Amino acid sequence: MRLKTISSLVALFFSSYVQCQNLNFTVKWGQEIEASRKSSLSDIVGFDATGIYAIKSRLHGLVGNKSYTLDHFDNNFAPTKTFDLDIEEDGNECDVSSLLHLKNKLYIFYSYLKKKEKKNVLFVDEIDKNTLQPKKEKRKIGEIDYSGNSNRNSGGFSIRVSRDSSKVLAFYSLPYEKGEPEAFGFNVLDSNLKSIWEKNVTIPYKDGLFDIQSTRVDNDGNVYMLGLLFKDKRKTKRGGEPNYTYEAFAYSNKGNNVKQYTLSLDDRFITDMQIEILNNNLVCAGFYSAKGTYSIRGTYFLAVDLATKAIKTKSFKEFDIDFITQSMSEREARRAKRREEKGKEQELYEYDLDKLLIGKDGSAMLIGEQYYVKVVSSYNGRVTTYTYHYYYNDIIAVKIDPSGQIQWAEKIAKSQHTVNDDGFYSSYALSIVNGKVCLIFNDNPENLDYDGKGRPENTKTKKSVVVIVSLDKNGKQTKQPIFSTVDVDVIVRPKVCEQISNRNVILFGQRGRTQQFAKLSFE
Repeated sequence: MRLKTISSLVALFFSSYVQCQNLNFTVKWGQEIEASRKSSLSDIVGFDATGIYAIKSRLHGLVGNKSYTLDHFDNNFAPTKTFDLDIEEDGNECDVSSLLHLKNKLYIFYSYLKKKEKKNVLFVDEIDKNTLQPKKEKRKIGEIDYSGNSNRNSGGFSIRVSRDSSKVLAFYSLPYEKGEPEAFGFNVLDSNLKSIWEKNVTIPYKDGLFDIQSTRVDNDGNVYMLGLLFKDKRKTKRGGEPNYTYEAFAYSNKGNNVKQYTLSLDDRFITDMQIEILNNNLVCAGFYSAKGTYSIRGTYFLAVDLATKAIKTKSFKEFDIDFITQSMSEREARRAKRREEKGKEQELYEYDLDKLLIGKDGSAMLIGEQYYVKVVSSYNGRVTTYTYHYYYNDIIAVKIDPSGQIQWAEKIAKSQHTVNDDGFYSSYALSIVNGKVCLIFNDNPENLDYDGKGRPENTKTKKSVVVIVSLDKNGKQTKQPIFSTVDVDVIVRPKVCEQISNRNVILFGQRGRTQQFAKLSFE
């Protein structure tokens, strides 16, 4: 349901840097909105001169089924109209894949099963902004024939947008037979959503051994697919060693030319990878480990020539022990340093790579966050109860210069531990302001003067302060409070906040039945 592109962030990222100093900003709140406790914002999908377009969700029943609506809010964040996205077409219940705001038009991508014909069909239709309803001018842009398979094995669709928003990729996984090679489909569209080329492809690996990590479409309409290739069984480790390699496939010349790239780092284990395309290079970046598949010791950057497959640039930055122990408790830090001194190499655990931002000059920025879940069970003699602990902790930011060399890596201290809430108010929002990378999140007020020593205080959601941490061109951090949760009627949800221009970020918060938007504007 959620379509995220980074093209706007890329453009903002590569404006000129300014010297490290406090950012000047104002916060303008919209009206309070009374809503069900089970409803919330799911995504901001676009904006224009009239306001913003957003998807809202609502939970139903004990099993947590969700329904979705498309909503419009004016420039004062007052709701103006809404449309139920639980739509039907030709008597069929539709699955909404994505909503896309492109060239000031709003589009809806949806599919449904023609069960008698054993077809799974993807359509696109323009949304009438005056009513928020589809114009009933649907065009078919994908079809999966799942003859001989059950409805559960009918394939699925996803949408990607190129960096310059000139191309749109409709990607679909085709039905599979156990033990047979996997197959996929592409339809590359122009900015008017007219098909440029369409093709089904098969990769030479049995089902279950190739796990797609991401897809991309470049500005020329070529398609790229990144995945994990498991050597024998679908396990990340076998005999203590990684049991996979990262493989990328490039489909150019309307899919008629296919190239495969094995992406490796010699004696280092790749734990995370993101790819982008720049100047005929396949750009790869992420984290690596020296000893395992769930921990990281450093970061890397690769630029691979798409034509020759030669590695043009390769750089690494190992995290030293001071970086690793930064924001640990004093006891944890002492223990880690003793182990390091004894030759027991220390690493960081449970970091997810969230963003890879690439600029036209070849420079880049990596953003990752420590995230994990612990489940604790208890038995009272009759019933077993499960408690879910959600952890969203430190953020890592890595800067790569235009030559492909890693300039710096910084850890932004953050401690967010909540229970049985799916981390509803946790994590961060990313924005680019005056060339600075800015991270917005809920923090404990006691951490405003945090000096990097010891573990920061855990964020108490109802008594938190919303902060913005900005990093200048040298990675120097500046933390500023935006406002305190105790001074407003809502708690900000960073995961759904969105930057809509180089100087404006839309914040969204809720508490109980009260929901409210705000515009964070920078000078």
